[in-house]
Amino acid sequence: MRRLAAPFLLFLLCVGFYWKLTLTNDYTFLDSPDLANLDLPRLQFQSATWRQSHIPLWDPFQWLGQPFLGQVTGLAYPANWTLPWFPVDETGKITLKAVHWYLVLLHFQAALFAYFLCRDWKRSHAASILGGLVFALGGFLGTTDWPQILNGVLWLPLIVLFLMRALRGRRPLASAALSGAFLGVAWLSGHHEVPIYASTVIAAVWLTALARGPRRLEIVKLAVVAAIATGLLAALQVLPAQEYAPHVKRWVGMDNPIAWNEPIPYSVHQHFTWKPAEILGIVTARPPVHVNPFIGIVAFALALLGAYHGWRRLPQVRILVAIGLAGIFLSLAATSFLHGLLYAALPIFGKARVPARALALFSFAVAPLVAYGFDALQRRSSPWLRRTIFTLVAIAAILYLAAAIGIRPAEAQMFTALTAMLGAILFAAARARSIPQAAFAIPITLLVLFEIGSVAGAELASRTAPTRAGYIDNLYRHADLVNYLKAQPQPIRVEVSDSEIPYNFGDWHGIPVLGGFAASASTNLLQLEKHKPRVQDLLGINYYIGKTAPRPDLTLLTDTSSGLNVYRNPSALPRIWAVHAASQVKDADAINARLDVPEFQPRQEALFLETPPKLETCEGNDEVELSEGNNPNRIHINVKVNCRALILLSETYFPGWRARVDGKETEILAPFGALRGVVVEKGPHHIEFSYLPPSAVAGAALTASGVLFVFWTLWFSRKRKTS
Repeated sequence: MRRLAAPFLLFLLCVGFYWKLTLTNDYTFLDSPDLANLDLPRLQFQSATWRQSHIPLWDPFQWLGQPFLGQVTGLAYPANWTLPWFPVDETGKITLKAVHWYLVLLHFQAALFAYFLCRDWKRSHAASILGGLVFALGGFLGTTDWPQILNGVLWLPLIVLFLMRALRGRRPLASAALSGAFLGVAWLSGHHEVPIYASTVIAAVWLTALARGPRRLEIVKLAVVAAIATGLLAALQVLPAQEYAPHVKRWVGMDNPIAWNEPIPYSVHQHFTWKPAEILGIVTARPPVHVNPFIGIVAFALALLGAYHGWRRLPQVRILVAIGLAGIFLSLAATSFLHGLLYAALPIFGKARVPARALALFSFAVAPLVAYGFDALQRRSSPWLRRTIFTLVAIAAILYLAAAIGIRPAEAQMFTALTAMLGAILFAAARARSIPQAAFAIPITLLVLFEIGSVAGAELASRTAPTRAGYIDNLYRHADLVNYLKAQPQPIRVEVSDSEIPYNFGDWHGIPVLGGFAASASTNLLQLEKHKPRVQDLLGINYYIGKTAPRPDLTLLTDTSSGLNVYRNPSALPRIWAVHAASQVKDADAINARLDVPEFQPRQEALFLETPPKLETCEGNDEVELSEGNNPNRIHINVKVNCRALILLSETYFPGWRARVDGKETEILAPFGALRGVVVEKGPHHIEFSYLPPSAVAGAALTASGVLFVFWTLWFSRKRKTS
């Protein structure tokens, strides 16, 4: 039970630190554009699909359908597999309280991992708890709200823990495999930027060990083992992402999206860089520039003490300092040649467009140094302890003197002065041994949490304040509109006014929508001029939601309590139909040009960018019926045609879909360059479309083999140790 005491205490401290989320319903971390408009609807889509006993590989509610796993959405991350058990409200929506607890548990997980790292490096229990709290609640993790980004950061302590064990020769094979495996899990997180920075730094540590170590051959073998474990564990996300990338364009902060093989212009990286002038933001609260690294002056002073006391005799301290400095220099893309060199030399590095997020490395490195600094407080003879005390007193005195003579420092600076003075008092008490060693951890931990909480806790948004942003409120304003749409004859597809409904209406409510809030979309669909009425008719947009109709031929059906109207498009084509004529055009521009011609009827003729199929014309009406279920990865169609025809489905053509006609696999064609179609002969047929991309199957198999590989290394290391 004593071994569980520290983790339980960490859990209680994390819950208490986030009391606004865990103990009240008045605050949320979700009231921001990205979280409310994109991330929460994504979690809802995953939760709803898992609860229906299906894997959400394909998202049918955005952009005529998109691969969900390939977009790097967090589906591959094991923690998200628990979403079907999250509580939901009476409408089936995942509750905000459940998501709040999910965030708090992520912070607890980060604190626990950092605690394990500090204990492995022989830090005291109190110091290890403090280091875990600084990592989990301060700096990058304490001020970053995106769960998928946090999931990529919180594994850093375990990655480094087992990396250092491998380099020290402590069960090196198993340790190298575990280090690589945890880095692979970070790649599953749902966001690529921090894993890219982490992989770069970890590779640098291996290369440094190879250059300086006497056991070069052994280090090469261990590095290869770690790389294999990383690649295998990450495969479940990396392979689908690689399959997805060539077929889409990504928005990166420019006017137009870019293709996968186009580098993100360095001007984008420079825009999202950290600024050298913000270095004071580490110790005093300042408006953040993309990322907030604030840990407070007390924790930073402890980190400096830890770096000083461990620099000469502890290689892990030198590695931590190097990782922390690397995080700072990589984040300064606008002023640091290091980032530019890696951008030019490593194409994958350039895919991380927000260099400021490299500060996650700094926030990680500081936390164990805080633990070293805390233990160093017990060394009364240290000259650096005296200097630290004098420095803290001087900082506080300067700021208070400035206030006394009328300079009036900012409120945050005065708060820093207060904590600096309190920190100096506690450090002096430690030096004088006036506080028992067993009790000293309490005031220093509370002071650090007090200082960190002034930023991390204060950033949580009130759900009741009149000045609240209200992004979350938007998600709950359209219940009557949604009920009305779901009562209409199905299937439906909707276009919404982006200015009135900025969130992902489709994922949140389970209604197919043209477009959506996303980082990327399939190139073939983007090539169609979807803003034009004829294209929208082709894509089956039979309803529009907004204050006014965007085109005169829409029919007003009803207005709602939210002030929005529902319009019907009487000229929209059905979701599925049969055509008996097809022709070839040279490019997407030609498709758009033909659709502009009033005489052209896409209900009777399909256009192809490649050689069209041979079809037959005949008398009589074809029977086509779409059988929609709740499985987003399958579509069933019943048809009866009078002669050879193309059955056209207005869903995105994308690799990974397979089609069977009467149980026999058949080729999926791409009518209009972006939709799906299959050819059937005369008579009745049952058509089934199913989505299970080979990349997902191969990725799952490789990730499972990676888990087995790690267990094999553990077994082999134990066997060799006992033999």
